[in-house]
Amino acid sequence: MGRHFRLYWLPVISWAILIFILSSISRFPKQLEPVFSVDKLAHTIEYAIFGFLWARAFSNSQTENFKKFFRILAIICVIVYGITDEWHQSFVLYRTASVMDLLYDSLGGIIGQMFYRKIS
Repeated sequence: MGRHFRLYWLPVISWAILIFILSSISRFPKQLEPVFSVDKLAHTIEYAIFGFLWARAFSNSQTENFKKFFRILAIICVIVYGITDEWHQSFVLYRTASVMDLLYDSLGGIIGQMFYRKIS
C-alpha cells in the first residue's frame, strides 16, 4: 500500500467503515443515549468530518480533474454515501431511513469540505 493511499484515501475508507458500523447498531447502550439524543447534530458532525476527508483526498489526487473539482466531488460522495447509509439503516432492526438525517448528512458534508484548505 503506497504512502499516498495511506495518507489520503485510507482515512476516507476508515471513516466510511466507522459510519457503516454505527449505522448497523440497532440500539445504543443506555449510557450512550444522552450523547446521541442530539441526533441531527451528531449526523452533521459525523458527515462534516467525512466531507473534510473526501475534500482532502480529492485535492491531493494524482488526477487533475479530481484536484480541480475536489469540493463538488466531496459533496457528491458524501451525499451518495448518505443515501446508501440511510438505505442500509432501513434493514437494521429498530432503525429507519430518514430524509431529515440525509439532509443533515449533506449539510455536514458541505460544511466539512468548506473547512478544508488546500496547501499548495
